[in-house]
Amino acid sequence: MRSQVTTKRGDQGRTVTISGDEYSKSHPLLECCGDLDALRAETALCRLGVLQSGRDDAQELGAFLFWLLHVYFLVGSQCNDPSNKRPEYRKEDLGEKHIARLESMQGRLEAELRLPKAFIVSASNDLAARFDLLCTTARRFERSVVRLKEAVPDFGAEAILTFANRLSDFLYILARHLENGVHTAVDYSLLKDEEG
Repeated sequence: MRSQVTTKRGDQGRTVTISGDEYSKSHPLLECCGDLDALRAETALCRLGVLQSGRDDAQELGAFLFWLLHVYFLVGSQCNDPSNKRPEYRKEDLGEKHIARLESMQGRLEAELRLPKAFIVSASNDLAARFDLLCTTARRFERSVVRLKEAVPDFGAEAILTFANRLSDFLYILARHLENGVHTAVDYSLLKDEEG
């Protein structure tokens, strides 16, 4: 039976993007798309955690995260074809309306938060910890977009970079929201000598 996914075209460490161009799998384009794929998979896992949490706002948060998963596909088509050689493969480009919706959701969550005036040293529950990890994946993706822009200067990445930067902020705030008012701030007194 023929595989639905295995083509063997990448067995030599190279692949073809939607533009039709061939790249080494170590090229910044493939690194960027790989980091986006990790972001998508981890977001999906975190969404399931939210939906299974029994929280009063689980459905609302789950629906927003489901929207995010779809936005990632818009971003992916742009990153996979940074010179826009095959625009017919783009459903739409990421833009201001997507950034505005992300900022609006963050603003709603942040308006309800009272954070300590110190760095958070650790999430206070498992679900918040998962979103802290997701936040670091979003930051890694943002760095990958910067490297791709440097490798392909005509890549119109401005909206993607703004979105990625806002995304990590949103995920951090969402992690704190999921702590339900119990935040673990850094306590440098723990580093002092017991005798000092």
